[in-house]
Formats: sequence, C-alpha cells, structure tokens
Amino acid sequence: MDTKTAKEIAAQLGIGWNLGNSYDCHGTWFDNVRMETAWENPIVTRDFVRFVAQSGFRTVRIPVTWYMHMDESGTIAEDWLRRVRRAVRMVLTEGMYCILDCKHDCGHMISYGGGWVNATRENFSKNESRVRSMWTQIAEYFKDEPQELLFEGFSECMNAECEWFMPSAEEMEVVNDWNDLFIAAVRATGGNNAERCLIVTPYASGATPYLLSGFRLPEDTAKDRLLLGVHLYVPLGFTMRTATWTRQTDEFDCLCEEEMERAFVDIDSGTEELGIPVVITEFGAMDRANAPERARYAGTLVALAGKRGMPCLYWDNGKDYCLLKRAEREVAYPGVLAAMMTSARYIGGEM
Repeated sequence: MDTKTAKEIAAQLGIGWNLGNSYDCHGTWFDNVRMETAWENPIVTRDFVRFVAQSGFRTVRIPVTWYMHMDESGTIAEDWLRRVRRAVRMVLTEGMYCILDCKHDCGHMISYGGGWVNATRENFSKNESRVRSMWTQIAEYFKDEPQELLFEGFSECMNAECEWFMPSAEEMEVVNDWNDLFIAAVRATGGNNAERCLIVTPYASGATPYLLSGFRLPEDTAKDRLLLGVHLYVPLGFTMRTATWTRQTDEFDCLCEEEMERAFVDIDSGTEELGIPVVITEFGAMDRANAPERARYAGTLVALAGKRGMPCLYWDNGKDYCLLKRAEREVAYPGVLAAMMTSARYIGGEM
C-alpha cells in the first residue's frame, strides 16, 4: 500500500459528513435485523452515498455501535461486520475517505444500554481484554481495505457519571490508556493496518483547554500516522437546546462568533506541541427554524477550521441535525450546505 502521512491525509479529508443514527443505533426495544433503521433513518443505499459525494463532501464518518452485535465471549457477528463493510465500500467506491468509528459503546447513552466502555480505572481493568478483542476483530476484518479508510478508536469516552467537562486527571489518563490499547490492537493485525492512519481522542472527544491538557500522545510503531479527533459544538447555547445552563440563542450573533474564535485559539494552543493534525469529527447545530443563522454558523466554523488546515465533519442524525434528506436524496438546507462549501476552499487550498 502506497501510504500517506497523517498530515497528507488531513489535507485531503476536506469537508465531511456523519452518517449518524444508522449503524450506531442501539437499544433494548428492537432486534439486530432492524438495527440500521431503528432510529427512523432509511437503509443506506449506493444512490444516497453517491449523492453525498455529489453534494461536495470528501469524507464520510460512519459511527458504529458494536456491543449489541457481540456475543458473551465478545465475538462480533459476521453479518454485522459485512453490513458495516458494505457501507464502508460504498463510501470508498465514490472516491471519498471513510472514518470508521466506535460510537455508543462509549459515551453518555447508558440508559439505552451503551457506554460499557468508560474512563474509570475499574472499567479499564474489567473490559481491557474485551475491548482489545473488539478492535482486533474490526481491524482484522478491514485490514485489506485501502488507506482511504481510517479508524477512530473511541467517541466521547467519559467517566461513569458521564461528566463532560471536568473529569479527574486519572480519568483523562484512562482515555489515554484506551488510545494506547486501540493503536496496539490495530497495528498487531498487520496488512494495511500496519501503517493505516488512526484517529485518537481526548476525554469526551473534547476540545477545551482542560481536556486537551489531559491528552497524552500515544506511542505508535508507524511514523506520522496519527490524527487527533475532537468534537466542536460551540457555542453550546446556539448548537444545542438542551444546554440550558448557558445563554440560549437562535441567532448566531457576535458573541457566538467570538466564542467560536476563542475555541479555535484554545485548540491551537492545546495541540501545538503534539505535532499531529487535528480533525473536527463532529460539528453541527440543532434546527430552530433558523436556517440563515445556521448557515452563518457553519460557514464561520468551516472558515476558521480551514485557515488552520483542519478538516471538519458535519453531524447529521437525520432529525434535528439533519442536513441531507436520505430517502429523498435532497439537501434539507441548501443555504447551510452552500455556506460550508464556500468556506471549504480554505481547507487544503481547494475543495
């Protein structure tokens, strides 16, 4: 495999799109047959993936929840691996990069049965072998896929209390240990995984100064093949109606823009010494019947990311963060997409 460095890959990822609420669905009220549609999104088709590419996106991130497809011994069902591979290959066939993720096995959806992997030392000791086995199986299954496929170890890995912003130093170090385990498991499978680019994350995939200060760059047998993945939903009072502890606004005003600019400065200062590229694997804003304001938000974020050479991927769950209508193969909010693509010319110098 003619491999590229992480910086070379980052320069090509451009603007991406998240296939949210499809392969990451999980819960206790449906079976695996209906898994892909359980959260009310349609089956992913080749025609739709082609539409994503035609819309201007260079990268598709496929969040996947794995635990519901694992038996008691930790073996992942072959039919589920095939279904995920089908989606991966559809993305690659359309000339896009693909990021394969581990989503609600971590994170805050404990009430749905997820979040079995968390940032506590007790949990690490309990699940170390099971997580290693999980990533070994995934890596082995996909090891012959081309370098345009990237693996992301963990999404929003948090402590048992699902604390987003102020974990302990030990809990942030546990996430670092999970990153170490992920890299070692993938590299050990050989094949194209020996030098495949991998995405590692801080605690909760966060981008605040405190969370970035707790991130430790993992050791890797492959040189220059790591990227740092973060989520950026700034300002929370604009992007999330549920963030009731902060100023809520439907307008992307000057205060919102200033907060976003500060967030990027924080990312700059928090990652400068790491020497690896940063990719914003999730950003987006809930629909509040304010499409022009969300267009301004998205265009501003993409422009700020582009000036720094940071790829960024829009979070689309098919509902309140919807950008592309999957069944209809239509753009739900053309102004938002146009703002992103106009700003995207800064990323890698082109789009």
